[in-house]
Amino acid sequence: MRYHNYYLVLRRPTISGNLLDLMETARQACIHPELLQRMVDLGLIEPAQSSPQVLFSPEVVGTIGKAVRLRYQLGINWAAVGLVIDLLERIETLETEIDRLKKG
Repeated sequence: MRYHNYYLVLRRPTISGNLLDLMETARQACIHPELLQRMVDLGLIEPAQSSPQVLFSPEVVGTIGKAVRLRYQLGINWAAVGLVIDLLERIETLETEIDRLKKG
């Protein structure tokens, strides 16, 4: 008896503008889609588009990773996770502005 190898090819519908749907965003962030939906409901993650379909920008995957690490590795509750993420983004903005002012 001879065995054959078959390859599984996943075909996902293309979405204009490089936006990701909920399932693809959850897959790339390595989380369950229900957790992603909960994060959206809590206001931790903002979709780029919410009608007619919920779509996310690819950059949100990194933010999801930060939120999950803060929650599960540091034990911070979801409300505090939102605050920490906002502060981290503000620090990044300020550091960018400082670098710009030093060069100019």
